[in-house]
Amino acid sequence: MAAFRILRRDLLRYLRNPGRTALLFAIPLMMAAIFAVVFGGHGDDGGIVIRVLLWDEDSSLLGRMLQGAGDRPEAEGRLEVVPVGPEGMEMMRHGDASALVHLPKGFTRAVIDGDPAAVELVKNPAQRYLPLVVEEGVVLGATVLSAGSRALRPELDVVSSFLDADHAPEDAAVASLSASFNRRARQLDRYVFPPVVRLEAVDVGAQEGEETAAKPQGIAAVLSVFLPGFAILGVLFLAQSATRDMLHDRETGVVRQLLTAPVTPASYLAGKCLSVLVVSGAGLGLLVAAGVAAGVSWGPPLAVAAVIVAAAVAASGTLLLISSVVGSERQGDALSTIVIMSWCMLGGAFVPLAQMPAFLHPIASTTLVYWATSAFAALIAGGGLADVLPNLAVLAGGGALGIAVGAAVMGRRLARGLL
Repeated sequence: MAAFRILRRDLLRYLRNPGRTALLFAIPLMMAAIFAVVFGGHGDDGGIVIRVLLWDEDSSLLGRMLQGAGDRPEAEGRLEVVPVGPEGMEMMRHGDASALVHLPKGFTRAVIDGDPAAVELVKNPAQRYLPLVVEEGVVLGATVLSAGSRALRPELDVVSSFLDADHAPEDAAVASLSASFNRRARQLDRYVFPPVVRLEAVDVGAQEGEETAAKPQGIAAVLSVFLPGFAILGVLFLAQSATRDMLHDRETGVVRQLLTAPVTPASYLAGKCLSVLVVSGAGLGLLVAAGVAAGVSWGPPLAVAAVIVAAAVAASGTLLLISSVVGSERQGDALSTIVIMSWCMLGGAFVPLAQMPAFLHPIASTTLVYWATSAFAALIAGGGLADVLPNLAVLAGGGALGIAVGAAVMGRRLARGLL
């Protein structure tokens, strides 16, 4: 059948130019590898570790709180607080930590007296995100201290007078101060307890009474977040390459030559559509297999296969539709690249959907990239085929519509002799 001969011809073209094909696969894999190395950390479990140098010249309460935060069990392997002296500045120049927190001498007394107190924060310019986490933590601690200094000002003034006295405070004065602190704590009780924000850890997908499945750690965990989006980016570029061949055949006169042979316009279009579908589906399948080799748990195989097929149909339909309305190969490259990059940025290929502003979510849902990345994310989080049925319907339906419209437009142009 002519359509299958055209499919075979296109696949042989890819095999004869392995460098071009390898580059198309390498782009998403390299991007995912870079993100995995940057965000994978260097802890024992491969997770992200925030290393903070603490230069506390005052032996202050805030310094002890920071050291205690690093010693908490839930922070083990995630936050490392290293007490240092002046040598900490030299360590920062060598990039030995994400940030250095410097508490100068007299810091505690300034807080007690209500005087301005400064906390120096030195961030590692070679890191982008982790120093910001430390900065937010220091700002939060400073805010709490500032608010506490204002709320407890009468009591802290008494403490200041005790510190200035040349003798130990009387028992009655200490008892009165304790009672005053207790009364102030009761006044704040309704604002502090229960807390305004409560954190709760939930194991997604785990059933009550069942053991939770082992979750990916370290680089595999990072790849589980970023690789699905980059895989969709890769399959879109593969579909772009496959549809570019159609425009190249048109400009070089190959289409006219094929139509003089026993090949009908319908057979040519069917073969080209099959070629784009096979290349896109095989490419996405190989990218998923690369993720499995790196430790990514994509979810139930049947559901993953369904998403791969639906995403390949969506990518093929999108690029075929674009190719049907442009006038040249150069125009097709420009328009398809704009569509691919804008859809990937809005649809969650570069930034996880959960991290995007809320006002962008309705816009993101208009892209096929959104439905593909959210489907993979749902399966990785423990979902099944039933959880991604809406995604499959949108991907397959949108892709099929794009293929139908693109093929109809191309068929009309073939009939008019415009190809």
